[in-house]
Amino acid sequence: MARFARAIGVAFLLLAIGSAHAATLVDFTGSVSQVPIDELFGDIHFGDTIQGSFSFDGTAADLLPADPATGVYSFNSPFGMTVTIAGHSFDATGSLIIAVVNGFIDQYTVLANSAAGDLTLELFFQDNSGTALSDDHLPLSLPTATQRDFHLDLLGSDGETQIDGQIDGRAAQVVPEPGSAVLMLGGLIAAALVGKTSARSTVAKI
Repeated sequence: MARFARAIGVAFLLLAIGSAHAATLVDFTGSVSQVPIDELFGDIHFGDTIQGSFSFDGTAADLLPADPATGVYSFNSPFGMTVTIAGHSFDATGSLIIAVVNGFIDQYTVLANSAAGDLTLELFFQDNSGTALSDDHLPLSLPTATQRDFHLDLLGSDGETQIDGQIDGRAAQVVPEPGSAVLMLGGLIAAALVGKTSARSTVAKI
């Protein structure tokens, strides 16, 4: 019985560690830099705060493995990007692409599209010094860059709205997905219980 419990605990712990590693959530903030006069909402203004996050699988494989300077990583739902501006929430969960260019000028792009195809959210980072990226591997956080652009394109029944912004230069927060945190906690608890069971079994044998 103790051996069976130990096996379950180890399996649970390995599953938790693998899930926590795979699911990555990056939070970012910024401010609106340009809004069209006829934007659909009428209450989004220059300087308004942008709060957003995007999620992806940190273990994804490069779709261009033969190109040492360019990495392309593609994800489907439930991965995507969400943004809140002036109380309005925008959810582009459907498809997400992260592109990395490591060259004389480093570039990092996150492009998310909603399942309905009516919303596009984009982050575009560029570093003219070419020192922001060391390779074309998938970064688990936003790179340091001199140019940090945000773009929103929404197709509504009343027309199209495009909003531009600038992302803050400070480091974005990288946190595990909620599900991964729960699994990790469960794995640790399971490991503790297995250890306690093993200790009791040893005492009983003595």
